[in-house]
Amino acid sequence: MEEQLPFFNEILKEYPRTMSKEQFRKVAHISKATALWLLQSRRVPCRDNKQKTCRYTIKTNDVIAYLQDRCIHPERYMAKDGWYKTRSGYGKSRVTLKDELRALKPEQIELLRQYFETKMADFNDLLTVEEIHGFLGYSQSMITRWCRRKTFKSFLISNRHLIPKLCFLDFLASPASFGIQSKSINHLL
Repeated sequence: MEEQLPFFNEILKEYPRTMSKEQFRKVAHISKATALWLLQSRRVPCRDNKQKTCRYTIKTNDVIAYLQDRCIHPERYMAKDGWYKTRSGYGKSRVTLKDELRALKPEQIELLRQYFETKMADFNDLLTVEEIHGFLGYSQSMITRWCRRKTFKSFLISNRHLIPKLCFLDFLASPASFGIQSKSINHLL
Protein backbone atom coordinates (compact mmCIF):
# COMPACT_ATOMS: atom_id res chain seq x y z
CA MET A 1 0.00 0.00 0.00
CA GLU A 2 2.87 2.36 0.79
CA GLU A 3 4.20 2.21 -2.77
CA GLN A 4 0.79 3.36 -4.06
CA LEU A 5 0.71 6.60 -2.03
CA PRO A 6 2.31 8.70 -4.80
CA PHE A 7 -0.32 7.34 -7.23
CA PHE A 8 -3.15 8.26 -4.85
CA ASN A 9 -1.67 11.73 -4.29
CA GLU A 10 -1.60 12.24 -8.08
CA ILE A 11 -5.28 11.29 -8.26
CA LEU A 12 -6.13 13.77 -5.48
CA LYS A 13 -4.13 16.47 -7.22
CA GLU A 14 -5.84 15.92 -10.58
CA TYR A 15 -9.37 15.38 -9.19
CA PRO A 16 -9.55 17.29 -5.88
CA ARG A 17 -13.19 16.46 -5.01
CA THR A 18 -15.14 14.42 -7.57
CA MET A 19 -14.82 12.70 -10.92
CA SER A 20 -17.09 11.39 -13.66
CA LYS A 21 -17.67 7.74 -14.58
CA GLU A 22 -15.26 8.07 -17.53
CA GLN A 23 -12.54 9.57 -15.34
CA PHE A 24 -13.16 6.86 -12.75
CA ARG A 25 -12.76 4.03 -15.26
CA LYS A 26 -9.53 5.54 -16.61
CA VAL A 27 -8.06 5.96 -13.12
CA ALA A 28 -9.11 2.43 -12.12
CA HIS A 29 -8.06 0.88 -15.47
CA ILE A 30 -11.38 -0.89 -15.97
CA SER A 31 -13.85 -1.19 -18.86
CA LYS A 32 -16.93 0.98 -19.27
CA ALA A 33 -19.16 -2.01 -18.53
CA THR A 34 -17.29 -2.81 -15.31
CA ALA A 35 -17.41 0.83 -14.19
CA LEU A 36 -21.15 0.91 -14.84
CA TRP A 37 -21.67 -2.27 -12.82
CA LEU A 38 -19.61 -0.95 -9.90
CA LEU A 39 -21.63 2.27 -9.82
CA GLN A 40 -25.08 0.74 -10.34
CA SER A 41 -24.47 -1.98 -7.75
CA ARG A 42 -23.17 0.67 -5.32
CA ARG A 43 -19.86 -1.17 -4.85
CA VAL A 44 -18.41 2.32 -5.36
CA PRO A 45 -20.58 5.04 -3.76
CA CYS A 46 -21.72 7.74 -6.18
CA ARG A 47 -24.38 10.35 -6.83
CA ASP A 48 -26.75 9.44 -9.68
CA ASN A 49 -28.57 12.40 -11.24
CA LYS A 50 -30.50 10.13 -13.69
CA GLN A 51 -29.49 12.18 -16.75
CA LYS A 52 -28.40 10.60 -20.02
CA THR A 53 -24.94 12.20 -19.97
CA CYS A 54 -22.67 12.98 -17.04
CA ARG A 55 -24.95 10.83 -14.93
CA TYR A 56 -22.60 9.71 -12.16
CA THR A 57 -20.49 11.82 -9.81
CA ILE A 58 -18.00 9.94 -7.64
CA LYS A 59 -16.04 11.35 -4.72
CA THR A 60 -12.30 11.03 -5.26
CA ASN A 61 -11.85 9.62 -1.75
CA ASP A 62 -14.34 6.85 -2.56
CA VAL A 63 -12.35 5.97 -5.68
CA ILE A 64 -9.13 5.75 -3.64
CA ALA A 65 -10.91 3.58 -1.04
CA TYR A 66 -12.14 1.33 -3.88
CA LEU A 67 -8.64 1.01 -5.35
CA GLN A 68 -7.17 0.11 -1.95
CA ASP A 69 -9.87 -2.44 -1.16
CA ARG A 70 -9.69 -3.93 -4.67
CA CYS A 71 -6.03 -4.82 -4.02
CA ILE A 72 -7.01 -6.73 -0.87
CA HIS A 73 -10.38 -8.20 -1.95
CA PRO A 74 -10.59 -8.34 -5.77
CA GLU A 75 -13.43 -10.89 -5.65
CA ARG A 76 -15.77 -8.24 -4.15
CA TYR A 77 -15.58 -6.21 -7.33
CA MET A 78 -16.21 -8.89 -9.95
CA ALA A 79 -19.32 -8.30 -12.03
CA LYS A 80 -22.14 -10.83 -11.65
CA ASP A 81 -22.44 -13.67 -14.16
CA GLY A 82 -24.07 -12.58 -17.39
CA TRP A 83 -23.41 -8.86 -16.87
CA TYR A 84 -21.19 -8.50 -19.92
CA LYS A 85 -23.55 -10.45 -22.19
CA THR A 86 -26.08 -7.62 -22.01
CA ARG A 87 -23.50 -4.98 -22.95
CA SER A 88 -23.51 -3.53 -26.46
CA GLY A 89 -20.27 -4.98 -27.84
CA TYR A 90 -20.69 -8.55 -26.61
CA GLY A 91 -20.85 -11.15 -29.36
CA LYS A 92 -20.22 -8.71 -32.17
CA SER A 93 -16.63 -9.65 -32.68
CA ARG A 94 -15.39 -10.50 -36.13
CA VAL A 95 -16.31 -14.02 -37.19
CA THR A 96 -13.42 -15.69 -38.98
CA LEU A 97 -13.26 -18.67 -41.29
CA LYS A 98 -11.64 -20.60 -38.46
CA ASP A 99 -14.70 -19.93 -36.26
CA GLU A 100 -17.07 -20.94 -39.04
CA LEU A 101 -15.20 -24.19 -39.63
CA ARG A 102 -15.20 -25.05 -35.93
CA ALA A 103 -18.98 -24.57 -35.86
CA LEU A 104 -19.58 -27.21 -38.56
CA LYS A 105 -21.87 -30.08 -37.65
CA PRO A 106 -20.59 -33.68 -37.93
CA GLU A 107 -22.54 -34.31 -41.15
CA GLN A 108 -21.07 -31.13 -42.68
CA ILE A 109 -17.57 -32.25 -41.68
CA GLU A 110 -18.22 -35.59 -43.39
CA LEU A 111 -19.33 -33.75 -46.56
CA LEU A 112 -16.13 -31.67 -46.41
CA ARG A 113 -14.06 -34.84 -46.08
CA GLN A 114 -15.86 -36.36 -49.09
CA TYR A 115 -15.18 -33.18 -51.07
CA PHE A 116 -11.44 -33.46 -50.34
CA GLU A 117 -11.58 -37.16 -51.18
CA THR A 118 -12.94 -36.43 -54.68
CA LYS A 119 -10.33 -33.67 -55.16
CA MET A 120 -7.57 -36.15 -54.26
CA ALA A 121 -8.97 -39.12 -56.23
CA ASP A 122 -6.03 -39.06 -58.67
CA PHE A 123 -3.40 -39.22 -55.90
CA ASN A 124 -1.72 -42.46 -54.77
CA ASP A 125 -2.59 -44.04 -51.43
CA LEU A 126 0.71 -42.77 -49.98
CA LEU A 127 1.37 -39.05 -50.40
CA THR A 128 4.73 -37.33 -50.39
CA VAL A 129 5.47 -33.96 -48.81
CA GLU A 130 5.85 -32.52 -52.31
CA GLU A 131 2.37 -33.71 -53.33
CA ILE A 132 0.77 -32.17 -50.24
CA HIS A 133 2.72 -28.98 -50.91
CA GLY A 134 1.28 -28.85 -54.42
CA PHE A 135 -2.23 -29.63 -53.20
CA LEU A 136 -2.46 -27.33 -50.16
CA GLY A 137 0.21 -24.74 -50.91
CA TYR A 138 1.97 -24.84 -47.53
CA SER A 139 5.75 -24.92 -47.52
CA GLN A 140 7.44 -28.30 -47.52
CA SER A 141 9.17 -27.47 -44.25
CA MET A 142 5.77 -26.82 -42.63
CA ILE A 143 4.40 -30.13 -43.85
CA THR A 144 7.54 -31.90 -42.60
CA ARG A 145 7.05 -30.17 -39.23
CA TRP A 146 3.47 -31.50 -39.11
CA CYS A 147 4.83 -34.99 -39.79
CA ARG A 148 7.39 -34.70 -36.98
CA ARG A 149 4.75 -33.36 -34.56
CA LYS A 150 2.47 -36.25 -35.52
CA THR A 151 -0.29 -33.87 -36.58
CA PHE A 152 -1.22 -36.67 -38.95
CA LYS A 153 0.17 -40.16 -39.35
CA SER A 154 3.28 -40.41 -41.49
CA PHE A 155 6.12 -42.84 -42.10
CA LEU A 156 9.76 -41.88 -42.45
CA ILE A 157 11.24 -44.15 -45.11
CA SER A 158 14.66 -43.46 -46.61
CA ASN A 159 14.61 -39.98 -45.05
CA ARG A 160 11.30 -39.14 -46.82
CA HIS A 161 7.95 -38.68 -45.14
CA LEU A 162 5.12 -40.71 -46.65
CA ILE A 163 1.60 -39.87 -45.51
CA PRO A 164 -1.36 -42.23 -45.97
CA LYS A 165 -4.03 -40.44 -48.01
CA LEU A 166 -6.79 -41.53 -45.58
CA CYS A 167 -4.91 -40.03 -42.63
CA PHE A 168 -4.35 -36.82 -44.54
CA LEU A 169 -8.05 -36.63 -45.42
CA ASP A 170 -8.89 -37.09 -41.73
CA PHE A 171 -6.54 -34.20 -40.95
CA LEU A 172 -8.18 -31.91 -43.52
CA ALA A 173 -11.58 -32.49 -41.89
CA SER A 174 -10.29 -32.14 -38.31
CA PRO A 175 -10.17 -29.29 -35.77
CA ALA A 176 -6.37 -29.22 -36.19
CA SER A 177 -6.81 -28.21 -39.82
CA PHE A 178 -9.62 -25.77 -39.00
CA GLY A 179 -7.44 -24.12 -36.36
CA ILE A 180 -4.60 -23.14 -38.70
CA GLN A 181 -4.37 -19.40 -38.19
CA SER A 182 -2.92 -18.36 -41.56
CA LYS A 183 -4.27 -20.70 -44.18
CA SER A 184 -2.64 -20.93 -47.58
CA ILE A 185 -4.52 -19.69 -50.64
CA ASN A 186 -5.06 -23.27 -51.88
CA HIS A 187 -6.37 -24.33 -48.47
CA LEU A 188 -8.79 -21.38 -48.39
CA LEU A 189 -10.07 -22.22 -51.85
